[in-house]
Parts: sequence; C-alpha cells; structure tokens
Amino acid sequence: MKRPLTATLALASTAITFLAAAPATAGAAKPRVNSSHSTGAAKPRVTGSHSTGVAKPRVTGSYSTGAANAWAPLPTTPPGARADTTVVIDPSQERQHYSGIGFSIDETSVSNLWKLTPAEREKAVKLLVDPKTGAGFDRFRLTIGSPDLIEHLPFWSYDELPAGVTEDFELKYFSIQRDIDLHMVDTIKLIQKYNPKATFFASAWSAPAWMKTNNRFTGEVALKPGSTTEHYQVGKLRDDCIDVFARYYVKYIQSMRQHGINIDAITMLNEPGMDVVYPAMDISVEQQQKLSVAIKREFARNRLNTQLYVHDFNFWDWRDPNSTATKNYYRIFNDPATRRAADAIAFHPYWGDPAVMRDAYQQFGKPVHMTETSDLNPATVLNYFRLDASSYILWAQATDQTGGTLHWTDKRDNNVDWEEVGRTTKWPDRLVKVNTETKTFSVRDELYPLGQFARYLTPRDVRVESSAPAGGVSNVVYRDGDRFTAILANSEAAAKNVRIVLGGETQLVTVPANAYATYQWKADPPRRDHAPVLREVPPLTVDQYATTQFRLTATDRDRDRLAYYATDLSTGVDVDSSTGVVTLNPTTAGVQRLTFHVTDGAARDTITVEVTVRPKGAPVGVRVEAESYAAQNGWTEGGANFVESNAGASGGKNIGWTAPGNWLSYRVDVAQAGTYDLELRVANGTGAVAADAISFRDAAGTKLATVPVPDTGGWAAYQSVHVPVTLTAGDQLLTVFCETGGFNLDYITLS
Repeated sequence: MKRPLTATLALASTAITFLAAAPATAGAAKPRVNSSHSTGAAKPRVTGSHSTGVAKPRVTGSYSTGAANAWAPLPTTPPGARADTTVVIDPSQERQHYSGIGFSIDETSVSNLWKLTPAEREKAVKLLVDPKTGAGFDRFRLTIGSPDLIEHLPFWSYDELPAGVTEDFELKYFSIQRDIDLHMVDTIKLIQKYNPKATFFASAWSAPAWMKTNNRFTGEVALKPGSTTEHYQVGKLRDDCIDVFARYYVKYIQSMRQHGINIDAITMLNEPGMDVVYPAMDISVEQQQKLSVAIKREFARNRLNTQLYVHDFNFWDWRDPNSTATKNYYRIFNDPATRRAADAIAFHPYWGDPAVMRDAYQQFGKPVHMTETSDLNPATVLNYFRLDASSYILWAQATDQTGGTLHWTDKRDNNVDWEEVGRTTKWPDRLVKVNTETKTFSVRDELYPLGQFARYLTPRDVRVESSAPAGGVSNVVYRDGDRFTAILANSEAAAKNVRIVLGGETQLVTVPANAYATYQWKADPPRRDHAPVLREVPPLTVDQYATTQFRLTATDRDRDRLAYYATDLSTGVDVDSSTGVVTLNPTTAGVQRLTFHVTDGAARDTITVEVTVRPKGAPVGVRVEAESYAAQNGWTEGGANFVESNAGASGGKNIGWTAPGNWLSYRVDVAQAGTYDLELRVANGTGAVAADAISFRDAAGTKLATVPVPDTGGWAAYQSVHVPVTLTAGDQLLTVFCETGGFNLDYITLS
C-alpha cells in the first residue's frame, strides 16, 4: 500500500538537506498520514546469517549478445573492481509467477518448417526449444481453427457443415483433422520431444460461421454511422450459440488430449470486435460475461482444469480513461461471476501503454499474459516482465526467404482477393527464416538473449521486486525458494560491473557489453523482523535540467543493513542504494510524484515525494527526450497514438504516429549564437526512406534545416541523423515539424 501522493519523507530533521547548490525550494513538512510497511509471512528471525565472514554464494549462468556469443560462460570480475551501478533485490515483495516464453503454432509457420528436410526441421525445433542446447522456449500458442495468418486457403473452423446443413448444436461435424493434415499436431509433438515441459494454450479467432449472426467465418466490416474512415465488425456471436460455443472449446481440448497434448488455458477470443476481414468476430461485453461463465461451467462439467484468459486484445482496448473510442473491456469484471470465471487477463501490445498490465494485475489480482507480439527485442521482454507479465508469446515467427507465404491483410474490403493477398503480402525477417530452395534455415540474433530468460526460468519462479534501470543496466529478478535468478541487460558498448544487493549480502558481477546475462545463486535472505521506517521529505520545487540532491533516511530497530531503491524512475532521477541520496536532473517540466522504498530484505517502507519542475531551456549538449516537449500539435494529449512505451528508446518512450503537419516544440537555452550540430534519433519501420520528413524551425516558423528519415529496419531500431543549424543566443522555442509521417522520434540533441 502506498501513502497518499502528498505524503513525503522526513530527513534527520523536518528540513531537507540539499547536497548540491542547484536551486530548489521545499514546502513545509506534512504530517505522516499512514504506514506503508509491507512484509512477507511471519518467520522466526535468524541472526548472524549475513555477517561479513560468510562465504560468497557460488554464482552460475551465462550471457548472450547474439550468435557470436551465444549462452557463453560468464566473465570473471577482476579483484578490486569497482561497481558501475547497483541492483537492489527485495525478496519481501513477491509479484507474478513465470509462465513461459515461446511462439505461436500458426499454419504459416508450421508450413514453412515442413519445407525443411526432416533433419533440418529437427535441428530448428531443437535450437528453439531444447532447454539445454537451445533457447529453451517453453510456452506456445495454438490456434483453434484458422487464425488470421495461414498459407493454405481456405480459412477453416472445426465445425464446417456439409451442404444442406445449417446448424450443428450437437457438434456432430466437429473435427480437428485439418490440424493433423497440415502438420500442426506433428509440430507440437516435435516440440514435446525436445522440451517435455513445454506448455500450450489456445485461441480462436472466430466461432464457426453458423454460430454467427452473418453466417460467415471470416470477418465482415461496415462503416460506422456518420464516418467515412472508421469501421465496425458486422459478424457477431449469436446469443443462442453462447453455450454451444463453450462446448466447442471443450471438444477442442478433448480432441487434443487424444493426441497427448494438454491445453492448460484458452483465451476467450482473439481480439474481440476487431474490424477486419480475416477471421474475426464481435462479442459484446454482456456476451463476454455470459460466455466466460458458460466456458467455466462446461470445463467443470467435463472435469477439465483448463484456465480461461479474458480480453486477448490491446492494452488500449482494456482501459483508456483518455478515450471514448476504446472498448474498455475491463467492464466485463463489473459482473462478479465473470471475475470468478476468469483466471487471467491476456494482452496484445499493438496499441496503448503496457503499464495497463501492471494496473490490471494490481486492481484485479489476476495474472496477466502477453499472448501475441511480433516484438523480438529482449529489452521489451524484460520490461514487460517488470510490468507483471507472466508470459511472452511471439506471433508467426517462421516465414520463407521472401517473407511469405501468408494470407493477411489490413484492407477493409469484404471482397478482397485472397489469392492476390497471398502473392503480395510479405512478413520478412521473422525469428526463423526458411530457405525453400536450399531447405535450410537461419535464426535472428535475438534468439540467444531470449534464451537467457527461457533456459533458466520455470513456473516455480516468482518475480521479486528490484531496482529500476540505472547506468545502462536493466534487470528482472526471480526466486524459487532459496534460489535466485537475475537477468541483467547491459545496453552500453562497454562492460559494466554491477553490485547486486540482497538483504545483508552483496556481490559484484560483470555484464559484458551489449549483453543479456543470467546469474543464479542460492541465498538466505533475512526473515521477517521489524520493518525499516523512512522519514518524510516535504514537496520540492526544482528547475528543469538543473541538478538537485536530497537524502532519504530511514531507521531500523534491528540495525539491519538497509538499501534504498525505486522500481520506476523518471528520466534524470537516480537514487544511491547505500546512502539514500536522490539526484534530480529532470528533463520534463510539471509535477512528478516519485516513489522510493527502503528494504532490509525482509520488509520495506514506501513513500512518494512530490516534485514540481519549473520549465527551463535545455542547455546545448543535453539530450532532450521527445516526450519532453513544451507544446505540440496534431496528437491527442494522453492518447494511445502519441507518447509510446518503447524498450528500444532512450528513457523507454518515444513519440509515435507521426503525420504530416504535426509538430513538437522544445525549449532550449543557447549560450552563444552560432552553428550547431542537430542530432535527431529516429526509427522507421515502413521499409522505405522518408525523404525530407522533418523540418527544424525557429519560433517564427522559419525553416532552419530539413532532413530525411532513413529506413532503420523497425519501429524500435533507432538511428541518428545529423544536420547543421544556425541559432541565435538565448532561451528559445524550436520546433520539430513533420513534413511527412511514418517515423518515431526518440530524442534531439544540439551540440
């Protein structure tokens, strides 16, 4: 439990001691409102177990940078080395269990794998899933009937009716034979061969055609009334087919069990209500509530312990208080029976803020899963796990050397030529590339860092809180009893020495440059005792881009070694784990509420400090994050299509969904007039150069420079473009103007 946002920490007295001369003001100290101590279950206190004489635990693990350094032995930290940064682990704060990392068993991917020779196919699957010699992928998404991505037409359900039959409430015509014929079952059996502990869940894109109001398995769209651009999904689940659709799921689970495949969970429906023409179906909030209850009733009736994941759609479609267009599917939990029926909440990342996962986990107390994504960046995996995701499942990760063959379209055309779609739609450079001419395969370098998670974690592992990224090193930490597993990511071009703090124990490890490294060791963290107590800090007022320091202080009746940390920090904020010194160099103006913790390893205390940042111009040489704009035009403030969370971006955020005519203004303070180098950090995933995409303008609107945005190879693959600009002296507004769209902006720097 956190204190009210106005609650703050005190120092040794009620006044703040500033440790730097940068200007700052503090308001009067406010009384402490309530306690926010948080502890684990009561255990007898063990004394002396963390004395300096205790031998350091034996650390094992490996690291990866790509194929060149794949699951390589950990480097040795030289004697006397100094720490570059610190990771604080707080075992008193347990979060979610790990469920797995893997990919979809979709028909396009399977078809491409079966174009390999048998020996190459075994080699490919072993590399992907074997926990000893491969990446150890361990969780897989199956499709219930045809998804939106297949090679061989037509799209299909498991209850296709013969001519003259219009309904099948007894499911007499149910069959998964198509999955058998297309090697879906064979592929699953091959995965089980090399990873017997692999687990499987499944999703349907639509009910069979006859269960829908338009009697059509594929999607059907129509324009929303009064709109010329926005569509809705015409095909809806029939109210009288809710129960039979639940039994349809039961038949599928039972059929797969006959082949030795246990489906431990289903999602209620993939992306309900999506306005597309590939297989899709609308299902109202009320229908979702009824279907959830019906599914769990049928599972119980048939003695199935299969779990039910609800939602299975974008972050934005779960909840977005800033939008009236979102579906706000969280409303299904307004029904108590639905909340009881749902075992977890599934998400897709294509729209919205991933922090929605953490919010949903905390509000409803149910696991959250990333059930579909095309993002191979291991930084995203680490970030989503820190946001309470239990699993991370990649979508459609095997195509051929041309990026095909698949039938997927974003066209809202009910009469689309599917044969033409198959000829022209390409998804190149997925995780696995199958060369149909040589019948060989290759994999992307991301496979190996992803293996740093999957090779080491099991469903017994539960995440524990740990400190926010610092010094170019991010982390996520899990615990299984006395065994701890830490995955550390070093985003910088030089190796980093990292001090790991757990209770009274510390150890120093080295993370190679641009590497993901996994460390495992056994530890005996402190048992429950008296919780440490933080003292209050009054609200602060500081200047943007100026450096201010203050100190957090805490007391502990047991005189345990204490560590200060935060799980989330704004850009320009840092906390010293040993001294409690907080350094502020804020890049964004406005009010910030910064939450800090202190822990002894057995319990923690938490406070929130309110900081008001007065706007000032960024000095030359200071990186200006794209989201630190002074004004903007063309986006909706707080909307899903504006400031995006992006693990590949500096500070974890970027400005996206750029369009012609949009602009962002930034306040800079130029000490001396002259010509400067302007760096714009951009990403472009369109596959083509955006010529003359950005103009840089002064406060009068005069163009100072125009630059293209190169094809960077992805929306999280950032590159810098440079151009000279001549500026006058003084504090001034400069504008990044979008001459075209189709790129993301990470930051700008004048130097």
